[in-house]
Amino acid sequence: MFNSSGIKLVNFALLCVVVVVACGKDDDVSKSSATSALLQYVPAHSPYVFATLAPLPDDVNDKLEPKIDRILKSYKVLLQEVVAMTTAVPDEEGDSEERQSDREKATAVVNELSSLLSVDGLRAAGFERESRFVLYGNGLLPVMRLEVSDGALFEAALARIENSAAEEMAQLSIAGNSVRYVDLGNVRVLVAVLDKQVVMSVAPVEFTEPQLSSLLGFAAPASNIASAGVLQKLSSDYGFNDYFVGYLDFARIVNTFTGDAKGLDADLVAMAVKETVLSDVCRSEIREMAGLAPRMVMGYSEISTEQFRSQVVIETRDDVAAGMATFPAAVPGLGGDAGGVVSFGMSLDVMAVRKFVEARLDAMEKDPYQCEYFANLQGGIAGLRASLDQPAPPMVYDFRGFAAVIENIEGLSMATQTPPTAVEGRFLLAMDNAPALVALGTMFSPELAALGLQPDSKPVLVDVPQSQMLGQVLHAALSEQALALSIGEGAETELSGMLSARAEANGTFFNFSMDAARYYTFVAEAMEMQEPDADAPMSPEFRKAMQDIMLAIADIYARMSADVRFTDQGIVIDSVITLAD
Repeated sequence: MFNSSGIKLVNFALLCVVVVVACGKDDDVSKSSATSALLQYVPAHSPYVFATLAPLPDDVNDKLEPKIDRILKSYKVLLQEVVAMTTAVPDEEGDSEERQSDREKATAVVNELSSLLSVDGLRAAGFERESRFVLYGNGLLPVMRLEVSDGALFEAALARIENSAAEEMAQLSIAGNSVRYVDLGNVRVLVAVLDKQVVMSVAPVEFTEPQLSSLLGFAAPASNIASAGVLQKLSSDYGFNDYFVGYLDFARIVNTFTGDAKGLDADLVAMAVKETVLSDVCRSEIREMAGLAPRMVMGYSEISTEQFRSQVVIETRDDVAAGMATFPAAVPGLGGDAGGVVSFGMSLDVMAVRKFVEARLDAMEKDPYQCEYFANLQGGIAGLRASLDQPAPPMVYDFRGFAAVIENIEGLSMATQTPPTAVEGRFLLAMDNAPALVALGTMFSPELAALGLQPDSKPVLVDVPQSQMLGQVLHAALSEQALALSIGEGAETELSGMLSARAEANGTFFNFSMDAARYYTFVAEAMEMQEPDADAPMSPEFRKAMQDIMLAIADIYARMSADVRFTDQGIVIDSVITLAD
C-alpha cells in the first residue's frame, strides 16, 4: 500500500528527476560567480563531480522546451496511473477505511506533483532556464546542489505536497538551517532550502547533527573544487565546454575503502566495516588494481540546435593504454555515422591482443600477486598460457573486423506484427588476405566457386539456393583486403564504394549509429502490441502514456552514433546526437 513514507520518497525522487529538465539560459549573469556559488561547497578532493557550469544557449532551449513539455505531460499520466494501480484493492480483499484514506492521500499528492511536471510548473517551483546543478561526493556520500530563482517558491511547492498528504515531513534544525528528512530503513534522505539553492543528500540515520552539517555543506570546505580549478583543467585537457562536465575517481574511492578514509568517510567506513579484514599487501595490490583505470571523465564539446557531441573517457594506466591502443585495426569506412536505419562494426588486431595478454602474463609471473583475494587470478596463468599455445588457423590472425549497414527495412510493422517484406543493406568483412578466404570457401562450396569472384571490387550476383529461399537479391564483391555482401535490389551499387572506403587506423574498436526517430517509433509500436502481463498489468492509459513518451523522444532525436576508441588516453567513447528539425 502507498503509505506516507512512500509518498515522501516519491516527492524527493521526482524533485530530483525534474531538475534534470530545468535547462539553462545564456544570459548576462556572470558565469564565474554563478558557478562559484555552487562549486565553493564541493571539496577539492571529491571522488566524483558532475556539474553544469554554464546555462544552455537560448536557441537550444527554445527548440527543446516544447518537446520536453510534451514528455513531462505524459509523465503526469504515468504517475497518476502508477498510484492508481498501486492503491487498487484486489477483488478478494475488502476496501478498509485505512486503504481508502491512503488512496485518497496518494491521489492528492500525485495531483499536486503533477502540477510540477511541465515547464511552467518547474518555473513556478523556482527552476529557471538559468538554473545550474552539481552532483558531487562529500567523501563517498552523494550531495546535489540546485539553483532556484527563489527558495521560497521551492518551499511552497514542498508545503503544497505536504498539505496534500495531510502530513508534514520530519525536520531537524542544523546549524540554524531547517532540514526536512525521511528515514528509509538505515538511510536518511535530506533536503534543505538555502536562499537560492536546494541541497539534497543521503546519510546513515546514525549521523549526528555536526556530521550532517558537514555533509550538507553548511560551512564551505577549507579547499573547494572551484578554487582548485579541477573542472576547469578537465575541460581544458579534453576540450569540453561548460554546459556539462564531470568525473568519477575510481582510485580515490578504492583508496577510501583500503585505509585512506578521512572525515565523514572515516565515520561511514567505521559504521559499515566493523573490523579490518585487509592485510597491508592486499591494500597495496587492490590499489594497484584500481590504478589500471583510475578515473572516468565526461563532458560535452558541442551543444547546438543541430547536434550534441559528448565524450566519455575511461583513463587507463600508460602502459595499459599503450597496449590497448594496438587492438584496433584498419577497416574500410569504419567510424562515424554510416547512415541507414542502423549501422555497426568493429575492428580487432588479434595478434596485438595476443601480445598484450602475453605481456600481462609475463608481468604477473615476474611480480605475482600475494593477496589471497587474487589467488585464483594468479593461479589461472598456466591455463591462459596453455590456451594461447593452442594452434589457431591463419585466418584468425588475418581477421581485421567488419562493418554492416541496414539501409532500409520495408513492410515491418510492430503494430500489426508484420515481418519485413524487404531488407536493403550491406556487410563487409575485412581480412588481411580476403581472396584466400574465398578460395578456402570454394573448396567446400561449388556454388561459391561458380561465382568467379575476383579481387576487383566488382559486384557479382549470388544466385544460390539460399538467396532464392530468402526471396532477396544478393551480390558479392571482393578486394584484396575485404569481402562485401549486399542484400536488396540495387544495394550492390554501394559495394564498390564500401570496399574502396578509406581504411583508417583511427583507433575505432566499435562503432554504432541508428535512425533514432525510427527506433523510438518502433518501440512505441511494440508497446501497443505488448501482451498483458498478469503479474504487472498496465492500464490502457499507462500504455498510451508510455507510447506518447517514446513518440515524443522520436520527435527530439533524429540520429544517434557512438564510437568506442582505444587511445593513449584510455578508452574513449565519442557520441553524437543529431536533433530533429
